[in-house]
Amino acid sequence: TKPMDGLTISASAYELHDYDDGVTTEKQLEEGGAYGITYAMGNFTFGYGKSYKAPESLVITAGGTTAEYYENTGYSLGFAVNDALSVSYTTETGERSFQTSSTVAYDIDMNSIQAAYSLGGATLSLARADYDNIGYVNGTDASDTIIALSFAF
Repeated sequence: TKPMDGLTISASAYELHDYDDGVTTEKQLEEGGAYGITYAMGNFTFGYGKSYKAPESLVITAGGTTAEYYENTGYSLGFAVNDALSVSYTTETGERSFQTSSTVAYDIDMNSIQAAYSLGGATLSLARADYDNIGYVNGTDASDTIIALSFAF
């Protein structure tokens, strides 16, 4: 929905039904959803979003490593310097929660900065991203840089 100029609000939800799949021992069926808000004013655009996913689970295990749900949160800020140049910053966090509170969990964090320059039908873009705890594994980090050139005909 767009309740006012510059503001966009969106939401979604899903739930998988158990239509006689032969398994009758599910403790939790898969479900999830997301919502997001963007607001643009002048040359600035701000975005916020959150998503959830609870996977299907057949057992509840004490001290186990079965995820109860995943929660992802993201923020972004964009700035149009002029008609040709824009820059933006994004940060995202992915959290995994286990069925028992005694299980240690590590969050995935991502920070990225991007820039794009357009000249006629050509766009040159640059993105730099840093990731912490990839795959929810402590200390598994990475960085990448992407340079792209695209043409419109």
